[in-house]
Amino acid sequence: MKIFKVGGLKAFASALILSSLIWTSGAQASLEGNGKELVMFTITASNVYGANQIKGATAEAERLGYKLTVFQNSFSQPEQDRQVQQYIASGAKPAVVIFWPWVAEAALNDVRQLSRIAPVIFLTQEPNEASWPYVKAYSGANQVHIGEVFGRTMIKAREAARAAGMELKSPGGNLLVFQHPEGEKTGTERMKGFLAVTKDEPFNIIHTEYGSNSPETGYKIGSNVIPKYKGEFDFLFISNQQAANGIIRALKENGIAPGKDVYLVSGDCSGSLEAVKNGETFGTGIQPAAVEGTLAVRTAAQYAKYGRIEGDVIQHQVEAVAPPIVDAPPAKYNYMPHAPAIGAEGVANAMIWGNNADEICAS
Repeated sequence: MKIFKVGGLKAFASALILSSLIWTSGAQASLEGNGKELVMFTITASNVYGANQIKGATAEAERLGYKLTVFQNSFSQPEQDRQVQQYIASGAKPAVVIFWPWVAEAALNDVRQLSRIAPVIFLTQEPNEASWPYVKAYSGANQVHIGEVFGRTMIKAREAARAAGMELKSPGGNLLVFQHPEGEKTGTERMKGFLAVTKDEPFNIIHTEYGSNSPETGYKIGSNVIPKYKGEFDFLFISNQQAANGIIRALKENGIAPGKDVYLVSGDCSGSLEAVKNGETFGTGIQPAAVEGTLAVRTAAQYAKYGRIEGDVIQHQVEAVAPPIVDAPPAKYNYMPHAPAIGAEGVANAMIWGNNADEICAS
């Protein structure tokens, strides 16, 4: 597998030698859409992550001269199924389809049908074995890598807990997991990465609860689960910071002080970062949804021009300023940058592609 890490002068030189890629402002012109349509199926903009992802995609599509049509689902595969059927029935012929399947297995028929009208680029959730025959490339988060960052941050949380004199309930500490909705590949892939980096001193997972991905679901699920396991856990693994903000409320209502009685880490930062800044959440991952939207449109534009992929993986690195688009075919996997943020200092120092942590996570 060839992996190109894109970012910085050294990476620039390597990419130039290995792939003859040309980084120039003039490259944009040859990738222009000239009014052609891209269609994007993603989650609702009522969710912070969805809103930022759509914002990034919309801005990049406009910059490249594409018309972007966006369909939003409220975390519902049946709703997404209906949207796909309606769009296909309209007779539309987009240049490329950008598709985030809400439940990968259940969305297979959608992918198959969409592939008949245009090339399909997957977003956020990587294609599985069944869907790859109908998908040209993946653009978005490297969920296994995010899980690895998650695991390393949780290890630091354990170190901090021990340094503070906390007596763990098992040798590696008891972990209560609040996972993404069951069946969503995001959570499955992140857990793979998490378990891989914590294997030398594993956490004792006492229970996994599925479904928390917003303040509302975090609070509702947390209010049911936390009383059942009160006094049994040291650490909380939480899908994202939105859910963590709801779970923090449930912890407090049960007399548990986050950041003191229990240490929390969230997988990504969508939502208010106040709890990270004040220490109630030990750390999170800075997953820039706007960058993911930008990269998806860039990948679509590259595929629209070249009609093929080149290479296996491009992993974009954390950079303060967005790199220019590359006039070349996309890779099979086109991964966005991701970075950890621990405490107020970590939040203050985060900057990815021109966006600070608050802009990435909470705006």
